[in-house]
Amino acid sequence: MSRFGIRRGLLKLATATALSIITFQAAGSAQATTLTLTSPTSGGALSSGISPVGGIVLDLIGLNNTRVTSQLGASQLYIGYYNSGTPSAYQGNPGTIGIQSGFTPTITGALGGGLKELAVRFSLYDGDTAAGDFDENDNTLLVNNINFGNWSSVNTENTNGLGNAGGAGFSGGGFRNDTLDTGWFHVTNASTLSNFFNSLVNTQQAIYQVNDVDPYDNYYDFTQGIDSSLINVGQGPVVQPPNSVPEPITILGTLTAAGFGVALRRKQKQQQQATVKA
Repeated sequence: MSRFGIRRGLLKLATATALSIITFQAAGSAQATTLTLTSPTSGGALSSGISPVGGIVLDLIGLNNTRVTSQLGASQLYIGYYNSGTPSAYQGNPGTIGIQSGFTPTITGALGGGLKELAVRFSLYDGDTAAGDFDENDNTLLVNNINFGNWSSVNTENTNGLGNAGGAGFSGGGFRNDTLDTGWFHVTNASTLSNFFNSLVNTQQAIYQVNDVDPYDNYYDFTQGIDSSLINVGQGPVVQPPNSVPEPITILGTLTAAGFGVALRRKQKQQQQATVKA
């Protein structure tokens, strides 16, 4: 084959691969909803490592505008009534949803000595805290024993287990009966932020709990949605300095182009050696 033929063949392969990558990423993005993948903090859109639904997402904005995000995988969370579900160690009132560790001094030290704001995302099936449900205004979220708000005040969106928008739409407030809903708690109160930051520094973990005024009457399922076996959720905290959000397709495109450049040069060299020998 001529050098021109080799170059043309490699170019076609590179083009087809790049188009496949773009198509794959576009398909993945189509599954996501704006609410589930956009934090109410000033950080906004989540990084590509966060799943569109499932698990617990914690988004921290430091006093220096550094962003720390983490996701606790859905399979590590609670399912069942809080007097008989699993893990059994999480039973009781308040009942534990999950425990996120890994907030080392290096991580918390990157936040500039405190927090400007934070948000926590939950995906919950059968929450029963929406308008008209029997636990409306009965439940509050505790994180490290600090009150983060009322479960009935959180606007949620219904999705399927992959993050595609579901037919039930938005709740307008609360996690609904027999519905997989995802929504954000947003905390801006200075005293709450200070207390939570100090607890995070001291314990290096975040313990998420439901406090119910009339416990043991509701079945909770926090395990639904995308888990770590699909897209690497459940990872420890990730520090993101201000104004440093690389686009995943840009990184992937650069690596792809570099790889094909190396392959093209290698093929040209082999062709030249074959010509000399001939």
